[in-house]
Amino acid sequence: MSSRKPHRKSRTGCLSCKSRHIKCGEEKPVCQNCFEFELQCIYPGPGSPSKKGQKARCACNSRLSAAQPGIPRRPGSEDQGYWNNNINTSDLELLHHFSISTYLTVSNIPSEQEIWKTKLVRIGFRHKFLLRGILALSALRLGHLAHLESSADSVDYMVKAAMHQNTGLAEFRKTLETIDASKIDAILAFSCLVPMHSIVIAAGAAYRPANPGQDILPSFFDSLSLFRSINSLLLPWLDVYTTSTVSLLLQVITQKPPDPPSTFLGMDSLRRLAIACTAFSTSTMIFEGQIQRDIFSSAIELLRLTFAITVDATSTNHFTIRAMLSWAITVSDEYFLQLNRGHPSALAVLAHWVVLLHRHDGVWWLHELGFALEEKISAELGEEWAEVVRWPREAVGLI
Repeated sequence: MSSRKPHRKSRTGCLSCKSRHIKCGEEKPVCQNCFEFELQCIYPGPGSPSKKGQKARCACNSRLSAAQPGIPRRPGSEDQGYWNNNINTSDLELLHHFSISTYLTVSNIPSEQEIWKTKLVRIGFRHKFLLRGILALSALRLGHLAHLESSADSVDYMVKAAMHQNTGLAEFRKTLETIDASKIDAILAFSCLVPMHSIVIAAGAAYRPANPGQDILPSFFDSLSLFRSINSLLLPWLDVYTTSTVSLLLQVITQKPPDPPSTFLGMDSLRRLAIACTAFSTSTMIFEGQIQRDIFSSAIELLRLTFAITVDATSTNHFTIRAMLSWAITVSDEYFLQLNRGHPSALAVLAHWVVLLHRHDGVWWLHELGFALEEKISAELGEEWAEVVRWPREAVGLI
C-alpha cells in the first residue's frame, strides 16, 4: 500500500487553501491555487483566530461569480489584459469623478443614471475600450469645470480625454469585427458615449478654442457623421440582443413618438420653413428640384414630430436628450449629404433643430453649442433667409 507523501505544513498560507487541506504556495496577492480555481484568496492577519475559527468564517470554498469585478481569472480569459492595466492615480481620479458626478450628466432619468454608475463601470473592467470611454468623458467633464474656474488644468484634462478616447476608439473598432453576446453591452454603452465626447470636442464646450473664428460647422458635422455611422452599424443588433442591459438606454431611437399636439412653439416657423424650401427647390432644375423637395419635406416632418415629443407631458420619463439627438440619426442620408454641402434649405432646417439643442444648454456637454451653431448658420445663409430663420435666432437669444 502506497503511503501519502508527507509535506511541510504551511502555517502562513491563505484561508482557502487551509479550508481545502492543500498546500498553499503563498504567492501574493493571490496564490496559484486560488488563481487556478477562481477562488477568493485571503491571508490571515496578525492575531487572527484559531484554525477552527478560521474554518467557521471562511467562505472561500464557494466559486465566485464571473460577473464580479476585480476577481482573478484564468489566463486566456477575455479580460486577461486587466492584469496589465496601466491605470494610475490620475485615472483613478477620473473614475472617482465619474462615479460621484459625471454619471449624473449622462441621463436625467434616475434608473439610467444607476446603470451608468454601477453596471456599466463593472462592464468596463472587462472591456477596456468602454473603461477608456468612461475615463475620457470624466476628463472632459473635469476639463469643463476647470475652464469655468479659469484653471490651467483644463488643457491637461483635455489631453487625458483625447488619449483615452483615441485608444478606446481603436480598441472599439477592433471589437466590432466580432460582435457577440459577451461584448454587446460594452459596445452599446461605448456607442452612447461617442456622441457626447465628439460633440464636446467639436463645440469646444470643455474649453474655448484658441482661434475664436474657428468654423464650428465642419467639426460638428463630423461628430454627427460618426454618431450616424455607429448607430447604423449597431441598431440592427438591438433586435438580436433584446435582453441587453444597455438596450434600455437606446429604446428611444426605436420607439414610436407620441401623436403631435394641435399646436406647439415653433410650429408656425416650421410651416414657413417648408414653404421656403419648396420655393427654393422650385427655382432649380425640375428633376433636381423635385428630389430636393422630397428630401427637405421629410426632414421637416421628422423635425415637427421631434418638436412635438419635447412638449408632450407624458413623454418626460421616456424621452430625454436622446429624443432630440435621434433626429440627427434618423434624417435621410440624402439630407445629410446636402447639409455637408452647405445647401441653404438643409442649413435652414438645421437652424430650427438647433433650437432643441439650445433648450439643453444647461447640460455641460451641450453648453453654448446651440448659440454657436445658430450664429454660424445665420452667417452662412445671409439676408435672403433671414426671415425664415428669425424664430430660431430669437429662440437662442441671437436677436
